[in-house]
Amino acid sequence: MKRVASSRRGNVDLLRRRPVLETAGLDPPAPDAERRVDQLRALMRLVERGVLSAEEFERQEERVLRRLGP
Repeated sequence: MKRVASSRRGNVDLLRRRPVLETAGLDPPAPDAERRVDQLRALMRLVERGVLSAEEFERQEERVLRRLGP
């Protein structure tokens, strides 16, 4: 069995801890952006089901993006 250097003996918990994600400096997504994505996904599902045509989707997409702003 290998010996552990004395400087590492006190760091046993490093092997048991979960990694911590560094989120410092990152802003959470804006609620409007999340709502925009949800609406676009819903429109895409309607296209996939055949309820909306591609042209209707494009019109609605422009409307969603314009209404919610940048």
